[in-house]
Amino acid sequence: MFNFSRILHSSSTRLVSVAAMALLLGGAFAACGKVPTAGPLAAAVPAAPVVKLPTHITLTIVAQKPDSSIDGPAYTPSTDLTFPAHSLVTITIVNDDPGDTSLPAGSPFNIVQGVVGGTAFVDGVAYKSLSPDKIAHTFTAPDLGISVPIPGDAPAGHKDISVTFSFKTGAAGQYYWQCMDPCGSNPDGWGGPMTTVGYMKGSLTVQA
Repeated sequence: MFNFSRILHSSSTRLVSVAAMALLLGGAFAACGKVPTAGPLAAAVPAAPVVKLPTHITLTIVAQKPDSSIDGPAYTPSTDLTFPAHSLVTITIVNDDPGDTSLPAGSPFNIVQGVVGGTAFVDGVAYKSLSPDKIAHTFTAPDLGISVPIPGDAPAGHKDISVTFSFKTGAAGQYYWQCMDPCGSNPDGWGGPMTTVGYMKGSLTVQA
């Protein structure tokens, strides 16, 4: 005859041994920090896009903005300029408003100042100053020490008036710039676009 009590006792002993082993293994995994966790891995967070600021821009001086109530010239497409800090930047100015407006007597703005080599280029021809009566406009940022006279006439043998100059930006900051040649309205030429942001004056932001 089968000894059922012996078989039950043997089975019970095996179950207790298996349970004890499971507890020991579970404790070992927990102690080692290797207990598996459920659920998917955390999704990677994409890096924020890096906005690269321009180091070369082109401005065009027009004789009149379309549909503008202000009579006179304007720098386009925008007078709000932004450049990276501690960088070499270049500005090209195309003068589509030819003709000369004499600077006031004793004005220092016929001299190229604050740019690389103290030199600007009109259609590739270098110049360091212009005759005060041969200037149409200027690009002048007083707090940066920058001023470039823009001629009203193309060099001999050239059709366009395109001026290029470069300068090194410093630390981050907010500056302003404007034309210092009396090319606006009013009898003295200092009204209208000369006093209006978005025409012959604007901002220059140096951004870190």
